[in-house]
Amino acid sequence: MYERERRSRAYYEGRARRYDWANRIAALLRGTSATRERRKAVRRLHLKPGDRVLEVSVGTGTNLSLIAPRIGDAGRVVGLDISRGMLGVCVRKMEEKGVAGELVEGEAAHLPFAEGAFDAVLHHGGIAEFGDRGGAIAEMYRVVKRGGRVVVCDVGVPEDGRVSLVNRLLLRFQPEYDQPPPMDLVPGEAEDVSVRWYFRGAWYMIAFAKPE
Repeated sequence: MYERERRSRAYYEGRARRYDWANRIAALLRGTSATRERRKAVRRLHLKPGDRVLEVSVGTGTNLSLIAPRIGDAGRVVGLDISRGMLGVCVRKMEEKGVAGELVEGEAAHLPFAEGAFDAVLHHGGIAEFGDRGGAIAEMYRVVKRGGRVVVCDVGVPEDGRVSLVNRLLLRFQPEYDQPPPMDLVPGEAEDVSVRWYFRGAWYMIAFAKPE
């Protein structure tokens, strides 16, 4: 495990119980709804009933209840995270919302899944903290099937430099997120590559597909 991953795991272990609360406050400060913005990322996966979906860095599982209705009972959802504390909160949330799925403790740069095991892969927040961002994106690409989609999202700064006052204040306390989307790490053969901004310009959303 990379040193940055060790530090990140320790950080999230201590933050797990307050994580959802902090995210809601951050969204409110930006004048938006965290649920509505998260749905934008899930829609970019182009899910259909019966799909197998992996969320890397699943955290407390907020996105799983947005994914599950799109894939139905025939689908399969798997969440992976480096923090047992976050996964513990995720288990309770899944039980409360009636979401069926599997949770795995693991590291994004070394995913314990076969090549092409999933129809879609989502990562929603945290890649800026990874010790091997390129390796993590390569792994997400490896485990998605041909024709499948990968969506990678995180906090960032628009390339044109326009950042709201609220976002400047938020980024000031998280300086490592003050970076552009890692478009250079998207696999060269990927298709339908795009980057969009949401959460009022404080988050980027990279989407791409694996060729058939």
